[in-house]
Amino acid sequence: MAKAQYENLRARLRGDTRHCHAALDDQVTRLDQQGAEGYARFLLLQWRLFAALEPVSQSAACAPVIRDLTQRAGADLEQLGRLGPVPRLPLDPHPLAVDYVVCGSRLGAKVLRKRWLDRGLPETAYAGSYLSAPPYMDYWRGYVARAEALPAGGAAADRIVTDATGLFEFCLECIDAESAEGRAVHA
Repeated sequence: MAKAQYENLRARLRGDTRHCHAALDDQVTRLDQQGAEGYARFLLLQWRLFAALEPVSQSAACAPVIRDLTQRAGADLEQLGRLGPVPRLPLDPHPLAVDYVVCGSRLGAKVLRKRWLDRGLPETAYAGSYLSAPPYMDYWRGYVARAEALPAGGAAADRIVTDATGLFEFCLECIDAESAEGRAVHA
C-alpha cells in the first residue's frame, strides 16, 4: 500500500510493519505453547529487548516503562537461572518507533499474562515479576495521540517505520539466537 493511502503515521506503522509484527506474534505464540521452557524463553526475549533499548531510548516517552520491564524480566530470569548477556541493538531507534513497539507490547502482554497464569506453571509463582507489571495504558494512549497527529509520509515518518521494523526484526533475531543456543546446549 502506498504511503499516501495512510491517513497518519499510526496507520502507516500498523500497515507497514504488519508482516514483521505478525512473524513476531507467531514466534511468541509458539513460546506460549512450550510450557516452562517457553516461559523462560519469553522472559529472555523481553529482557533482551528492553535491556538493549534502555541505553538508547532515554528520549522515548516510554523510557520509564523500559527501565521497569528490564528490571522485572531480569529479576525473573535470575530466579530461573537464565539471565544472559545483553545483545547489541543494531540501530539507534527513533523515540516514536520505540514507543510504538514497547507500548504496543503491553497490549499483547495482557493476553499472554492470562495464558501463562492459567497454565499454572510453578515458574510464574516464583518468577512472576514481569507478569505483574502494570499495563501502562497511559503510555499507549500517549503514543496513539502523537502518532495520529503526524503525517504518514516524509523523511521522519520513513525513519520511524524503518526503525520500528528494525526493532521487530531484532526481537525475531533474539528468539532465533535463543533457539540456536538451546539446540547447542541440548545436542
